[in-house]
Amino acid sequence: MLKRLFIYVHVFCLPVGMVPAQNKNPGMFRKELSFTTENDDYLLLKRDAYYTNGRIVSLRTSGEKKGGKLIRSFGVGQMIYTPLIRKTASPADIDRPYCGQLFFKYSQIRFPKNEAVLQLSGGITVLGRASLAESLQNSYHKLLKYARFSGWQYQVQNAVGPDMGISYARTVWENSSWIKIIPQVQVNLGTTFINAGIGLYTCLGLFEKNSNSALWNARIQSNEKDDRRDYEFFIYWYPQFIWQGYNATVEGGLLNKGSGAVLGETERRIFQQNIGICYARGRWTTKAVWVYQSKESVSQKRAQQYGSFLLSYRLH
Repeated sequence: MLKRLFIYVHVFCLPVGMVPAQNKNPGMFRKELSFTTENDDYLLLKRDAYYTNGRIVSLRTSGEKKGGKLIRSFGVGQMIYTPLIRKTASPADIDRPYCGQLFFKYSQIRFPKNEAVLQLSGGITVLGRASLAESLQNSYHKLLKYARFSGWQYQVQNAVGPDMGISYARTVWENSSWIKIIPQVQVNLGTTFINAGIGLYTCLGLFEKNSNSALWNARIQSNEKDDRRDYEFFIYWYPQFIWQGYNATVEGGLLNKGSGAVLGETERRIFQQNIGICYARGRWTTKAVWVYQSKESVSQKRAQQYGSFLLSYRLH
C-alpha cells in the first residue's frame, strides 16, 4: 500500500507542485514535450491486470495551414496487457491475453475557424516479445518487489503493421466560458485496431477555445498573436461508445498470429468513460484522469479501470 501511495505522489503531486514556480514568463511557445504514464496501480485498488501499464512520450510543434492552426506530434509509447490471475498455472487461467505493444506514431491536429478539431494519425505498431513489455514488467516488478506474472510464454506473438486514425470534434454548445459540450467521432484502421467510436466531452471550469486549449494539447502557437487566458483549470467527463472490429492485443496480429500464444475473442461493443482534471499555465500542463472501460475480450472476467497522468513542458 505504501509503495503504491509513493508512486501516486511521485507521478502526480510532485509535477503539480512544480507548475506555479515555472510560469513567471509565459511568452510564446512553439514546441511542447509531454510524458504520459498510465497504470491501474495509481488507483490504489490493489489490482494489477488487463491494461496494466503504459508510457508515452510526445513532441509537438505548432504551425499553420490554410489559415488555420496546425499541430504536428511525434510520439513513441509502450503498453502492457496481462490477465486477471497473476500466477498462470495453465492456459485456462488466461482470461485476457498477455500482450506487449510498442508503437511509433505521427499525428496532426487541425483547427478550422468553426471551433472544430480534426485529428489525423498514422504509425507503426510492434506486438509480442519484440515490444520489450515482458522484460520491462519483470524488471519493474523486481524493483518494487511485486510478484511476477508467470505466463508470458503464452503472450501474443511478434507482429508488425501499420495503423491510422481519424477523429472529428466540434463545440456544439458553450455558456459564458465555464461549460461547453463537444461531441467527437473517431475511426481507427490498421493491423492492430479496427474500431469506431462516438463520445461527448462535457467541460466545466476555466478553459480556452479549442485551438488554444490543453484539452487538445494546443497551448503552443506559431505567431505572435496571443489572446489566451493566463491559465486553464477545468474538469471534464468523456463517455464513449466503441465498436471493435479487430483488436490484435486480444486476437494476435492480423497478418501473422504465429504459434504458441493463448488468444481471445474481441468484445464487439465497449463502453468507456474518462473523468479528468487539467491545469495549464505558462510552460506547464498537468492532467489526471480516471478511466473506466468495459471488457475488451469476451472471456474477460471483469471490466478494467486505471489512472492516467500527463505532464507537458512548452519550449520556445
